Amino acid sequence: MSAAMLSRRDVFLRGALVAFSFGFVACSRQQPEPQKTQATPPSWPRRSTHEGVDFIELFPSNADESSPILVAIHGRGDRPENWIDTWREFPAPVRVVLPRAFDPFGDGYTWFPLRSTMSDEDFGKAVGDAEARLWNAVSKLTGGKRVLVTGFSQGGILSYAFAARHPTDVIHAFPVAGALPKPLLPTNGAHSAPITAFHGTADKMIPFAWGRESIDALVAGGSPAELHEYPGSRTRSPPKSAATSGRRFGKRSEPPGP
Repeated sequence: MSAAMLSRRDVFLRGALVAFSFGFVACSRQQPEPQKTQATPPSWPRRSTHEGVDFIELFPSNADESSPILVAIHGRGDRPENWIDTWREFPAPVRVVLPRAFDPFGDGYTWFPLRSTMSDEDFGKAVGDAEARLWNAVSKLTGGKRVLVTGFSQGGILSYAFAARHPTDVIHAFPVAGALPKPLLPTNGAHSAPITAFHGTADKMIPFAWGRESIDALVAGGSPAELHEYPGSRTRSPPKSAATSGRRFGKRSEPPGP
């Protein structure tokens, strides 16, 4: 993975993480308090494989097996090991699930093919196939529990797909620099899970227009979706407004729910 790609992912994701953390706390308040029992804290990072997909699990802020589950999906050319430090200091008790993409790509891995010549239908099928495979593995790991999801770039695209395809199983999606292929938009009056997206307007890898169109289409269909945009940013160094918007989201007495 190139230094430029790492900077693009790491710097922006760390900024969006500030906003996301407030939203996560608000969303997790919707969930019933689990019955706490005295147990040995999990040893982490914890590694496992389910349905052929490798996972790393983290338990920051004294999280345990009963804590809310957050699936965090890396982008093309990245790997879950590069995300450990990003999530290690997350300011809420959450079980962080980091899956590894299926196919080698550069120094990392990729979830699906992405070519400029792909039609909407081809792109939708590639993302849909990857989403189905990853969702099946996540479900095996979590025992079918409801999850929150976030991701960067290709991971952001899959975060949108999780929300669109599993509106009752996804509590809230927080895609970063992603978009939803048109063939995966909910149809026949169906709605996605709540989505709060983050995207730089000058992003050239996953163009901002794709994210904007995805959110507009979701909202037009009645889905609870919003986009926090960073003017002039290539999704490298977000402005301080990320934290401000996150605090505003976190202060809602009743965050949007499925």
